[in-house]
Amino acid sequence: MDFDITGQKAYMKNGPHRDQLGMVKRNFAGSGTEYTLIIGGELYVDVELQDLVLVDVDFKEFHDWCERNGYI
Repeated sequence: MDFDITGQKAYMKNGPHRDQLGMVKRNFAGSGTEYTLIIGGELYVDVELQDLVLVDVDFKEFHDWCERNGYI
């Protein structure tokens, strides 16, 4: 299984950028959050995993990834 959240399509559940589709990118160490949502290739929004809604992701693969990475 090669699933990773990086590179997946997602949108934010809440906030000023709600419902805008973007691509998930992992932030570098020392950043305030672990992930960034890149919207339209121009807007970079720092997000937490719980703020994202992933698009076209198999639930079982995502669940297994969360377990492996200590999210659940």
